[in-house]
Amino acid sequence: MSFLNNKSSKITDDALTILQENLIDHVNHLSEVIGPRNLDYYSSLNKASQYISQKMIEYGAEPVLQNYKCKGKLVNNIIAEKKGARFPDEIIIVGGHYDSVMDSPGADDNGTAIAALIELIRLLKDFPNQRTVRFVAFTLEEPPHFGSGKMGSLVYAKSCYKKKENIIAMIALEMLGYFTDEPMSQQYPFPEMLMAYPERGNFIAVVGNKQSEELTNKFADLLKETSLIKTETLIADASVPGVDLSDHASFWRYNYPALMITDTAFYRNPYYHTTEDKIDFLNFKVFAKLVYGLAFAIKKLNESQ
Repeated sequence: MSFLNNKSSKITDDALTILQENLIDHVNHLSEVIGPRNLDYYSSLNKASQYISQKMIEYGAEPVLQNYKCKGKLVNNIIAEKKGARFPDEIIIVGGHYDSVMDSPGADDNGTAIAALIELIRLLKDFPNQRTVRFVAFTLEEPPHFGSGKMGSLVYAKSCYKKKENIIAMIALEMLGYFTDEPMSQQYPFPEMLMAYPERGNFIAVVGNKQSEELTNKFADLLKETSLIKTETLIADASVPGVDLSDHASFWRYNYPALMITDTAFYRNPYYHTTEDKIDFLNFKVFAKLVYGLAFAIKKLNESQ
């Protein structure tokens, strides 16, 4: 039903429309029906977990929960694995966090990432993957848990490290839906970056550190092959503010190659970490094109030598 069953990156208008409608439904449910989801909104955090698990099952996956306690409350990461046929011990992780900060409905941060994760499972379900692909929805990424031992992705990365798992790539999805063609809508940590990067916030960024440079450049090139969305690449360390502010950093800590896919968060989206992070401000037409591009890139990365 899509280009994912062949070598072409072309898509049909009907397939793109279906994807766009599905993404809208997921983000609406997470941000509007469920709303803020964190330990202060514990029942909503659980409802989000249940929704993600339910959608994974609907798309043919078998979710497994990684449970642990934080402040006496049971929380969980949600893992759906698609075992590789030829190299099952080589693992590609695609993940994003499903909690939101404080009182924020978290449409872009990070409802868009979870919507993308769910749809990537659908798009790739019939793909005969050579390597194992794990789709992981992480809990408790937002402050005050970020960087702590209770951060969901850090709990998961640590467990992978203890099991000596061979993670060849980790792709973190972090805020994927805010795009604008307004002049000077894109900000940067350093003014001189405007000499090398666009002034309009109409692109997606692929961000990695020096250790993950080969993976980052390769994935960005694969994303560009679809020609569906403008793509920019940044290789930098934590001295560049924002580079390590998502779940990929948990995998960097254990020396796994990892990158972040992002609309650049607070460098573009004025509603970042506010009660106004709502579905109304997102561009689902561009977002849908991005998710198709991600599916193609993940497929090609899985097939690569």
